[in-house]
Amino acid sequence: MAAYLEANKRRRPLFLEAEDVEAEAVEVSANGASVSVNGAAPVSEPQQSESSQVAKVQPSSRTAAKRRQATIPKAVGNKSAQKKATKSVVEMLRKTPEEMIDERLSGSYQPTINAAAKSKEEKHYVDMQWALFFYECGVPFNAAAARQFQIAVEATAQFGSGYKPPTPYQLGKPLLNDAVKSTSTMREEHERSWKHYGCTLMSDGWSDRRGRHLINFLVNSPEGTYFLESVDASSEVHDANMLADLLEKRIEGIGKDKVVQVVTDNGANFKAAGKLLMERIPTIFWSPCAAHCLDLMLEDIGNLEAFKQPIARARHVKTFINRHRRILHAMREKTGGADLPLLIVLRVVDGDEKPAMPEVQTLMNHAKDKIKLSFAIQSKRRLLEKIMKIIEQC
Repeated sequence: MAAYLEANKRRRPLFLEAEDVEAEAVEVSANGASVSVNGAAPVSEPQQSESSQVAKVQPSSRTAAKRRQATIPKAVGNKSAQKKATKSVVEMLRKTPEEMIDERLSGSYQPTINAAAKSKEEKHYVDMQWALFFYECGVPFNAAAARQFQIAVEATAQFGSGYKPPTPYQLGKPLLNDAVKSTSTMREEHERSWKHYGCTLMSDGWSDRRGRHLINFLVNSPEGTYFLESVDASSEVHDANMLADLLEKRIEGIGKDKVVQVVTDNGANFKAAGKLLMERIPTIFWSPCAAHCLDLMLEDIGNLEAFKQPIARARHVKTFINRHRRILHAMREKTGGADLPLLIVLRVVDGDEKPAMPEVQTLMNHAKDKIKLSFAIQSKRRLLEKIMKIIEQC
């Protein structure tokens, strides 16, 4: 009997998996006594008798072994390896949130199978949650069109259910520090573009609620627009020399060999500063801001005597229409959302997508043709000459 049991006892495989190392095994000794392996409880004699009769040993479910294995602390390296090993093929082949959003904005995006399988009610529920967030926190609606907002939503969706958003402390301290480091890395990418293609230094002056006059400096290149810094110029006299000094200092910080153009407002002081700058640095060309030129153009046209009274009446009509939704809706249906020619040009040059100068010139020529057709009557010829003079001066 002992020889029979020895020949039919449970054997361990030649190659073991990680979890099989901890598997329970029961062996029957040659003298007929049960032996405990891996800490398993010994087999009683009646059970031994039954097993000897059927001559079989049932494999262990390994539940207890797995339970014990879970209590053993693992090294950090093993965790990382285990995480990489459990990563699915779909996750490895899936595009990053940035790539997904760029495709969506370019118009070549196709919805995923999971998104296409969702019902309209499910989509509406998610949209409503975001809408409530915007309403309760007072977030401007145009923030929903921001690229970073869409990336954040896509990243959350890829993370899956159970994502815990950052706390106020995380947003104000560690994550802010990480964002600053990321911005420094971003500047390096822009600087490579400045060196390769050249760049344009832009200035934008404005006043905040405390009455401080601030001047923002930005650098534009094929890589995009990069915010350089903001200067508080409240205590300074905004004459041509002061503005030229400010601009020259930023040019030296970027590199005179990299800056090819400076764009500022079209005010008299900025015009004079631009001329001084071109005298100091002959390789730089100064240009006025197209959007500011159009603002001044419309303002000068509105100050003409022939337009003062009609504009004042139009403001009263506009206020009345905006206060009555049904009239506003009817007006939009009748006009088809039409705008004045110069307002169309202003909207193009002041939009997020900056057009090339030939496109701006084409729009301006179209606007001038439309204005000439509107004042084709003989009695309005002198008024047309005044309008065209203002346009040509800018």
